[in-house]
Amino acid sequence: MNRLLRIFIAPELYWVLLYLGVRWLAARNVPPTASGNSALEWAVWLTATVALALSFAFLAVPGVNRWILLARLAITGFVGVNACAISACEAIKYPEPGRDSGLMALWFMAVMVAGIVWCVAAGVSLLVLRLRFSAVRPVVRP
Repeated sequence: MNRLLRIFIAPELYWVLLYLGVRWLAARNVPPTASGNSALEWAVWLTATVALALSFAFLAVPGVNRWILLARLAITGFVGVNACAISACEAIKYPEPGRDSGLMALWFMAVMVAGIVWCVAAGVSLLVLRLRFSAVRPVVRP
């Protein structure tokens, strides 16, 4: 049961729930309003920064292979940020003609920021894991 729990309560489920939350927020922006557009823009930025950084909390779960989990975090983070950003950008509609063309830049910048946040979080996580496990190993003297 514990192994099944580790498989299901994982970054994939986290990103699916986050995606459903962004889709719910996007569905509430019908008809498009200025406050709804602003909320969706904030959702894109929060997803690309805070939500991505919080996904690294799964490395604290004991008994998982950290390297496989790091690979899963990379894949799910990339797919999750893209899915959330695209679904939010689809729901943003501005009344001025031509202003919607800038939404591709929002998606592009969000993915770039998410890549930077992921690299920093992965570096810090690897450093913490390295220091944590190097202190646990016993010193064997001849």
